[in-house]
Amino acid sequence: MQEAATRFRLEESISDLDQLRDDLADWTVSAKRLGPQGQYLDQLSLLAEIAGAGIDQVRHDLLDRAAVAAGGELYEECRRADHRTALLRRFWRWYADRLDQRLEDGYRPTLAAADEIVRSTWQALYPDDETRPPTPLPHVAPIDMAVSTARDEVPRDLRAPSEPVLARWTKLMPLSTIALPSTVTRRPWWLVVIAHECGHQVAAEAVEDRDGSPSAALEAAAARAGAGDDEQRDWRNWAIELFADATAAVTKGTAPTWSVMELERGTPGTLLRPDVGYPPPVLRWCVADAVVARIGLTGVVPDADRELLAASPFAGHAARAEAIATALLDIRFGGTTLREIGVRSRDWERTACRWRDALLGVTEPAAGTAPESARLCVAGGTMAWRRTTAGASGNTDRERLRRRLLRVLPQSRPKSVRHATPRPERRAVAVTRQVLDDLRSDAW
Repeated sequence: MQEAATRFRLEESISDLDQLRDDLADWTVSAKRLGPQGQYLDQLSLLAEIAGAGIDQVRHDLLDRAAVAAGGELYEECRRADHRTALLRRFWRWYADRLDQRLEDGYRPTLAAADEIVRSTWQALYPDDETRPPTPLPHVAPIDMAVSTARDEVPRDLRAPSEPVLARWTKLMPLSTIALPSTVTRRPWWLVVIAHECGHQVAAEAVEDRDGSPSAALEAAAARAGAGDDEQRDWRNWAIELFADATAAVTKGTAPTWSVMELERGTPGTLLRPDVGYPPPVLRWCVADAVVARIGLTGVVPDADRELLAASPFAGHAARAEAIATALLDIRFGGTTLREIGVRSRDWERTACRWRDALLGVTEPAAGTAPESARLCVAGGTMAWRRTTAGASGNTDRERLRRRLLRVLPQSRPKSVRHATPRPERRAVAVTRQVLDDLRSDAW
């Protein structure tokens, strides 16, 4: 009887591995239909390959060990295999669950729009098809503010100390994500925050490629502008958020600053209070306005807010906003700078204004066909939303705006656009090797 129970225990573990393989195969087929024109196909096919290779490794090891184990030893080998099977499923599903939101009716229209905005923004930041990093994957989460997870960053919900192996795997995965608050499904003009989150991704890529750290660049710029040691540390600590704001301004004009002001508006005390990694809101707005001015656009920060800042303990910081804006525009990444990308910003701002008017117009707007159409459409949507807040028929206008954005944005792309990016082979080899090494090891 014990021999039969032992054999049954082994069959259970093998069955779980086979079920994971079947689930992975079914998902791989369906995943090929998700995302516009294969936008995420290279990265997610890599995910399936890594998980598949892991399943083979665990199955092979279990059968090898079972051939010479008996009784309690066999039970221990099965538990070892079961734990690895669960880790592989958790690793695969962390990414797969985010892609699969595109199958859900409540998320599909919004994520179709988000996919195009990310694609449009990412291609503006990395115009070379051959060297462009993999496109970030947007998804919806139960959060109140967007959150970016860079390619080499461990996702927050996979950082459990008891599972360091998952952290090693995800840190090597060549796929970044942007978590969007669920409010975007009802108010798609808030998809404008994608540009800021893409800025976070660019900052991470710049550091990895050794092009330059925003933190070091802003600390040095503050020193050249006469800031003391404490203020230099402030700018260093705030650099990543300010660089993300500058990225948003260059790719979408003044609309992102309007949205940030709406999100952060509060009492004078709130506007002058810094947070972890963030400057005081009103100082943040003024730096974004200084960036806007340097790419030929008119600022949007009200005089009353500027006066509040000038009379505050952060007046010295404000005096160096122009120097900080210059440094932000000159940080190199992917062989370019925000200043070089921003040479067309005035034209893009005019296009965003035309989108605003079309989205509020009498006739239904047509989808755009330029590479920048999606990101400028959502910028125009933000401008349009602001106009609806001042009108007597605001609710009606906003509902029409919501409907139009979700119809037009997913279609706003060139017909010949190449969504997929080259597969990062070195990363693929590194993560596959790490996964297989960890699965074979008994050191954890």
